[in-house]
Amino acid sequence: MEESNILIALITLGVGGAIGYFAGRSSSSLDNNSQEQQVDELKKEIVQYKDSVASHFQQTATMINEMNDSYKSVIQHLAQGSQDLCDPVTAEDVENKLAAKSDSASTDQQQAETDTAAIEPPRDYAPKQPDEIGALSENYGLTSNKAETEEETAVPSFAASPKV
Repeated sequence: MEESNILIALITLGVGGAIGYFAGRSSSSLDNNSQEQQVDELKKEIVQYKDSVASHFQQTATMINEMNDSYKSVIQHLAQGSQDLCDPVTAEDVENKLAAKSDSASTDQQQAETDTAAIEPPRDYAPKQPDEIGALSENYGLTSNKAETEEETAVPSFAASPKV
């Protein structure tokens, strides 16, 4: 009787293992395919996003260049109008003011470029003088007097006397 129970248990175990093996293989291949499709879709989305960012910045740069050109043409138009419509003294005064504004704009841009070049990133350490102890030194932060050191190392004068 016991032999038949053991035999039935072994057969059931083998059949269950085979069913589990084949069920696991078929579902894992389906999962792998769906995961690969998701990865491919995400890669396509990333490429599209990068392309849209690049085109956005290209369009922005083009628009800024056009704006600069328009600004220059407005300045030239004002200068020409002042020469044609105003007396020579007023025209010269307007031209000087316009030239000063365009010069100050270019000077401001140059100063901004030099200011950004002079900026240093934050340091992750505290600056120290050459004669100071550095933070990585074994003695860093240990400032004690000789008297305190002697008190800590001194043996207490009271000792327990042996009882007789």
